Formats: sequence, structure tokens, C-alpha cells
Amino acid sequence: MKRLILIVTLFAAMTVQAQENTFWKKVDHFLTKQANVDTTFIYHPRTGLSLGLFSTGQKAGFHVDVGFDLKDDDDTISGVTKYSLSENLCTKVGLEVGYGNVILGYGVEVGHRSAYKKRALALNILGRSWGVRFNYFKINNSFTSSIELRTEGNGYYWYDEWNPVELAQLRSFSIDGYYVFNNKRFAYPAAYKVGLVQRRTAGSWMLAARYMQGSLYNSPEAALDSYNLIDCFSTLQASIGGGYSVNFVLWHKDPTGERDQGLRNITLNLTAMPVITLFNYLKTTVYEFDEEYIYYSEKVSKVLCRPVPNFVGCAALGFTWNRFFLSTQFSYNRFYFRSRDAFATNVFDYSEYDVDNVSVNGTFHDWTLKGLLVYKF
Repeated sequence: MKRLILIVTLFAAMTVQAQENTFWKKVDHFLTKQANVDTTFIYHPRTGLSLGLFSTGQKAGFHVDVGFDLKDDDDTISGVTKYSLSENLCTKVGLEVGYGNVILGYGVEVGHRSAYKKRALALNILGRSWGVRFNYFKINNSFTSSIELRTEGNGYYWYDEWNPVELAQLRSFSIDGYYVFNNKRFAYPAAYKVGLVQRRTAGSWMLAARYMQGSLYNSPEAALDSYNLIDCFSTLQASIGGGYSVNFVLWHKDPTGERDQGLRNITLNLTAMPVITLFNYLKTTVYEFDEEYIYYSEKVSKVLCRPVPNFVGCAALGFTWNRFFLSTQFSYNRFYFRSRDAFATNVFDYSEYDVDNVSVNGTFHDWTLKGLLVYKF
């Protein structure tokens, strides 16, 4: 019986070990699989672990205009409340660890704090044929709120603006995917990461998809300092589109020897991706206060907005020198949402009027300039 138990135990251990080896072999094969490419256009060096340092400058913003009419028995007043959070240039430094097509990065803000508690996390799978990028960042920063009221004759009625002491919070999570049609001659990631080298100038049409969640959260305490009809906004967008990307090879020299000595490649990438946001969801929140200005509840409206055109674009300049890779990258995103529906509104400050014709027009945007230095082991 003891021998039987020992044999079963050894067999189970060997089976688990074999399964683990099979699993990790499959993972390693996925990460390190050599590309089936036209080698006159693309060079695929030996895959290895890489460690990178990066520094970024970033600006992000969330701007919303809420239009409305105030009506009573005698008059109609048209108005708009504007609500926005936009940071000064935010600088971060961070680390990137890569192996094959997979890159994990984490950055923190340094220097003068243009946004409080700012963090950024990214996971990129950048392949020759397809790729996926996950990005998350959060900003706690001051915001601006204003209101403008006009009579029917468009005569000036009233305007005021506030900068509450309480901070608002801007959060963004996005997933970007791409597919390259001319993937045997065009290496899209060549200017963005170590591991693929473009030997000759080439380009390709690409498919692009993007899922994005962006939100602007305003606290009840901050809402008391303004006359906003709507206090918090959150947008969820799913987009699909396509565009063109090209790698201009400004300099290339094939490697000689195991250490790949000297300057071997300079590649400039330009990419433009117009997309159509097919699923455009907007959630708004209104805080409710009692007569003593004490917050007690909130009202939420959920609206599916019309499809709108949006834009994703990027550019990069990459240098390969020995085992070092240096890249300067720029990315730009702009996403709109707009709707004209029955939103819940804050009528506490406008109780003598009927609020009608409420419309929401907003923009979420960000741009990033990144410098990256990578060493390949």
C-alpha cells in the first residue's frame, strides 16, 4: 500500500511538472515566436529581457457644457453651465519591464505637482500583426465651474465663475487594439519598443478599436460652491475605425557580431487613426440637498448618446544603438459625447423656474510626450 501511494504521488508530481513545463513553453513561444516576415524589410533580433526608463509630459482634460432653459409664466431664460478639469503639464518618471511582445510600465509624478495623487499604469502587447494596449491614470486637481444666463433677446443677464477649494477627480481607463494588414513588410512597433527593426521604409493600412472609460467626479462639498445643474459625469465609449501608419527608415546598418555594435537604425513612425464611436454612453449625477444645504441623496441619469467621429493619433522616433534603444513618442486622443435627453437636474437653486431643454456637450482629451531608454539583456 505504501509503495502504491508513493508511486501515485510521484506520478502526480511528474504530471503536474509536465503540465507546468507545457504551459510555460507555450507562454514563452507566444512571447518569443519569430516573425514570418520579408527579411529585406524587417529584422527580428533574438528575444530577451529588457529594462527601460521613461519620462513623460502629459496634459489631460474633461470639459462639459450643459445647456438649458429656465421657464416661468412670463419669461424664458437660456443658460449654460460649464464644468472643466484641466491640468498643467504633468511630468512623470517610471520603469518599463519587457520580454518579447509584452511590456509593463508604471510611472509616478515628479517635480512641481501639477496634479495631486497622479499615477499611471500601462500594459502593452505590441506585436507585428496585432497588439493591445491597456492604460490607466488618475488625476486629483482643481477645476473651474461657471454659469451664464441670457434672456430670449440674447441680452446679457448674468455670469459668474467659481474655483472651489475641493479637488475634482479625473480618471481614465482605455484599451486600444490594432491589426496590421501589411505585417510581413511593415513592423508597426519598431519605433516604440525594442525587438523589431524596420530595415526599409514601409507602411500599411490598419484596423483600430478602442474602449475608453472617463469620469469627472465632483464632491458634494464642491458642488455647494457652484450653480451646476449636473455635478458629475462619466462616459463609456467603444470605437472602431482604421487608418494608415508608415515607418520612414532614416538610417539602417545591419548588425555585425553578437553585440550589434554602433548605431544600427533610426526609424520615424507616423500614424493617424480616425474612429467612429458606435457605443457612446453617458452617466450623470446630481446631488440633492435639503433646505439647510445638507447633502442627503443623489439622482443618476443614464443616456445612450449618438455615434460620433473621434480621433487617435501617434508618432515616434526610435534609435537602436548596440543593446540600447531610445524612443521619443507622442500620442493624442480626443473623444466627444453629446446628447439632448431628459437628464436629472439640480433644481434646488432654480426652484422658481421649470428647467427644460437640457443638453450635454463634452470632450475628453489627452496628449502625452514620452522619452524612453531601454537596455536589452
